[in-house]
Amino acid sequence: MRLGQRTSRFNPASRRLWSRVPRSITVIVGSAFLLVTTSLPNGIVDGQAIAQHSENPNPSQEESSLVRALLGPSGLPPATPNSPNQRANPLTVQVTTFPDIQGHWAQSFIERLAARDVIRGFPDGTFRPDAPVTRVQFAAMIRKAFAKAPIRAGADFVDVPTTYWGYTAIQDAYRIGFLEGYPNRVFLPDQNIPRVQVLVSLANGLNLTPTASANSILNRFFQDAGNIPDYALNSVAAATENQIVVSYPNVAVLNPNLIATRADVAAFIYQALVETGQLPALPPTNIATGYIVGYQAPVAQQPDAETLRQRFRLAAPPVTERSQRVTGSGSGIGTPSAFGADRNTAFGGFSFQERTRNSDNSDGGIALGFGVGDASTSVGFEGTVSIYDLLGDTFEDGGISFKVHRIFPNNFAVALGVENFITWGNPDPEYSSAYGVVSKVFPLGGGTEGFTRSVTTSVGLGGGRFRSESDIENGDSSLNLFGSVGVRIAEPIALKAEWTGQDLNVGASIYPIPGTPLVITPAIADVTGNTGDGVRFILGIGYGYQF
Repeated sequence: MRLGQRTSRFNPASRRLWSRVPRSITVIVGSAFLLVTTSLPNGIVDGQAIAQHSENPNPSQEESSLVRALLGPSGLPPATPNSPNQRANPLTVQVTTFPDIQGHWAQSFIERLAARDVIRGFPDGTFRPDAPVTRVQFAAMIRKAFAKAPIRAGADFVDVPTTYWGYTAIQDAYRIGFLEGYPNRVFLPDQNIPRVQVLVSLANGLNLTPTASANSILNRFFQDAGNIPDYALNSVAAATENQIVVSYPNVAVLNPNLIATRADVAAFIYQALVETGQLPALPPTNIATGYIVGYQAPVAQQPDAETLRQRFRLAAPPVTERSQRVTGSGSGIGTPSAFGADRNTAFGGFSFQERTRNSDNSDGGIALGFGVGDASTSVGFEGTVSIYDLLGDTFEDGGISFKVHRIFPNNFAVALGVENFITWGNPDPEYSSAYGVVSKVFPLGGGTEGFTRSVTTSVGLGGGRFRSESDIENGDSSLNLFGSVGVRIAEPIALKAEWTGQDLNVGASIYPIPGTPLVITPAIADVTGNTGDGVRFILGIGYGYQF
């Protein structure tokens, strides 16, 4: 049965009067960057693609300075009509040393890369070695450091339009094999990049492979090897063997999931250039060699004057851990969205309501679904099997729903679907509900450390359960409007409101565990009391996986 409804075996004629409020769950699909909102037990699984954008159409003066300091004039994308890139290229700091890296552990790496114009300082003359690095900033550094021939065509990332300031750097880094996107053609350019992703990027771009078991290599060098994600084991092991990994203050602790600082990235890139023969290795007397994992001096020697000088001038900065947390906001709680599951994505979830409409009975439902195709390049197809009435006639009633969806540039999507296209038993409602819906994500800017607030909206037209209460009571075939809005107020939380065609529902999506595709959606149904006997609490729990 549907959320906010009760199934009456004794009064079938009245069942359609209770077919109002969907029970729903929200499921992360494939990664933390795609959410699926599943309407239960109506049989809907709405693949709610959450466009995770960090692009800011109105960057602050500090953000603009950061962009110019990293890219310089050559890093700007081609000018387009009425584009801010048509103004004169700004002055950037082209110096080889900076006042805030004196005595810093990464001073030698930074100064040598600055001399090659791979990295730059800020207009105020500083370098800010402990500031975090975003994915687009890292792409800009890769573009300057490695002059490789493209190995593949560019990619059409939904959150990197051609007008985005870092479009060219991202495309170049992707073409030469150093950077990848996330599922569903998402790149997240302004997301802070963890240390492990930097190492994977460098190992992949240089085609490095380990010479032995990855676990044996990593366990030999790192006390926290168990914290390295499975997907990164081979790449990090290869980077370690080739002395690309630099770890301060403890060479035996990798801290793979910490956000990479500008000093970290400078050290990694410098060592990668040493491995390719483009730069000379640091001399054994340089104190920074003590933080290169696996480094062995050619011969043992007593500290000389230069080593002592560097050792005494070294001021150990405080070590702070920056955690990364990624999630996104959908728009609806139980109404469909134009975003959906695709690219071999499976998902499932459970829903519960403490009281069904016009009764004191609790109930629940489950749904399992799968998405294929590619909505970014052609179309995505999503199918869902829903089981109703978990408390009572378990598994006796159910339905199968379908949706075809397409994502267009600028985070705009369109979908057509049918809920309960196929049914068995006595599902509630027993009829199908066809609909069409459009959705769009609007980045709001602001936020901190790569997080940008956004609003996701959906507006649709449908029959069946989307009809008005009077049309359902009278048995009239008609179409009716439904819609939803979701506001991402923080990285793990989005507030939502929706109009189902009859009821107003409000709730939230919560992503409680970083790195785990789990979403919890508590909500209140029929907050206005428009069609029922008072508000009701509902809860959805969902999980997803991309093959």
